[in-house]
Amino acid sequence: MAFSMFLRTPACTSRLLSQHIMRLGTQPVLKPIENQRTIATINSLKNTLLKTETTPILNSVRSFRTSVVRLSSEKGSDHSKLWVVERVASALLIPLIPLALISPNKVLDSLLAILVTAHSFWGLEAIAVDYVRASIFGPVIPKVAIGLVYLISIATLGGLFYIITHDIGIANSIKQFWAIKSGQKA
Repeated sequence: MAFSMFLRTPACTSRLLSQHIMRLGTQPVLKPIENQRTIATINSLKNTLLKTETTPILNSVRSFRTSVVRLSSEKGSDHSKLWVVERVASALLIPLIPLALISPNKVLDSLLAILVTAHSFWGLEAIAVDYVRASIFGPVIPKVAIGLVYLISIATLGGLFYIITHDIGIANSIKQFWAIKSGQKA
């Protein structure tokens, strides 16, 4: 990490560094033949490291970050916003579940279906991304795993909406399951 941070600093790409490298290469302590080889090596190193167009290796090192600091010119997804949305959805489930059971209707059932499916999707997606890695399973199996997560989530949401629209609803279904267990009818 320290090396990648060093490569990203302005001092690494400045003229001061190249002048310092040149001074090191022209020290009189070295023998003349060694001195020429050292200067050639340092010049080739300077040309590869300090040229204006960066090499793919330096690009990959420079793009590696361990912090959440983003440059304003970078475009991409901000995972901190997704984290907040996931936490809000989880927090909304706490009052929504008892409210939907107390007052069963299609609006609360639909909201419950969407939030439960989204919560389950994020959990399954995290499992698939974390444990089904391309470095272990190859490039195809992780894509299949993510595809299965999408398929399971779509089927779950579709099934819950089917229960809401064509059957008695999610909250009434839960009440019926409880009534079966206790031996009563709802």
